[in-house]
Amino acid sequence: MINYAVRSHRGCIREKNEDRFFIPRKEQPLVFAVADGMGGHAAGEVASAMCIEALGEKVEELSEKLQQYDLFKMKDFLEQAMLQANESVYYAQNKSPEFKGMGTTLTVTVLLDKEILVGHVGDSQVHLFSEEGCFQVTEDHSLVMELLKNGEISPEEIHTHPQRHFLTRVLGASPSVKIDFYIAALALGHFILLCTDGLTTMLKPEEIRQIIYSATDIEEAADRLLEESNRLGGLDNITFVLVHINIG
Repeated sequence: MINYAVRSHRGCIREKNEDRFFIPRKEQPLVFAVADGMGGHAAGEVASAMCIEALGEKVEELSEKLQQYDLFKMKDFLEQAMLQANESVYYAQNKSPEFKGMGTTLTVTVLLDKEILVGHVGDSQVHLFSEEGCFQVTEDHSLVMELLKNGEISPEEIHTHPQRHFLTRVLGASPSVKIDFYIAALALGHFILLCTDGLTTMLKPEEIRQIIYSATDIEEAADRLLEESNRLGGLDNITFVLVHINIG
C-alpha cells in the first residue's frame, strides 16, 4: 500500500507555472508523471498539458487491462503513450505558429508489485530514498550530463554550469523521440520522488532525504520541500510527486 503527496508551484521568479503532473484516480493503476514545459509565452504550458492529458487519456482508456499488465506489457504501453504524446506536441506546432519551438520533459513512473518502471525524456528526475541513502533512477538528457560523461566537467559543476538548463532531448522537437526506460526495486519504507528541475536546482538529493525523514508525515514532508525550495530562491517552477511505500 502507498500514500502520496503532490505539490506544484510557480516558484519565486517565474510569472506562471509551466509544469504539469499526473496522479491516478481511485481504482486506476499506479501511474504518476511530471512534465516541465518550455518554449516561452503560452507554449511551454501547452506542451506539458498536452502530454499529461494524452497520458491520462490512455490510462483511462486501458485502466482495467493495465491492472493485469506485467513489466513487459507495461513498458510497451508506456512507450506508445509517450510516443503519442510526443506526436501531439510536434504536430500542434505545425497548426499554430505561436506554438513553434515548444517542447516538454516527461517522466512517468509506474508502480508494479515490488519494482517501479520509469519512462523518461528530459531532465525531470526520479529518485528513491531510504533511511540509509538516496539513489537517482533517471539520467538527465542535458548538455551538462554529456559534458560530465565525457570528463569535461566535475559532478559539482553540474549545478553551476552556465548551460545547465540546455536539454539534448525533449518531447515535441521531432516526429519521434527515443525514450529511456529504467527499472528499480522497491522495499518497505522507500520514498519515490518524481520532480521537475525546479526542486533539484534548489535542493540536493541528500538535503531532500533529510527533510523527508525528519517530517512527521508525507504531507509535512511535501510542504517543507516546497517551502525550502522557495526560501532558497525558487528560481523555476517546482513540481513533484512524493510516494511512500508504507505497507509491504
